[in-house]
Amino acid sequence: MATLLKVLRASARSRLQFTPARPASGAAPAGGEHSGGMDLWKKMSVFIALPALTICMLNAYLKEKEHHEHPRPEFQAYAHLRIRSKGFPWGDGQKSAFHNPHINALPDGYEDAEE
Repeated sequence: MATLLKVLRASARSRLQFTPARPASGAAPAGGEHSGGMDLWKKMSVFIALPALTICMLNAYLKEKEHHEHPRPEFQAYAHLRIRSKGFPWGDGQKSAFHNPHINALPDGYEDAEE
């Protein structure tokens, strides 16, 4: 019986002993196989991501500039468009929340004169 108690105590001690925890930051040990990862991502951000973002911004700007050069289409009063069975709850009830007088036509035509 005494030997059984000794075995149980030894087993309990070994289970209660803690091993040192690994760092929670996930950082690789210095000089290890995966060192230099941060430098790679920094270089990729500077030399790939920023130029790509600049090209995308330039493309969007040029497309928007090209879009504004076209005149708006002539108003045609089609019966199936701009139906207002119930007015909007603000203003005169004809203009939506995002109404643009140059682009969006009312049921009876554009509200501003062609420039």
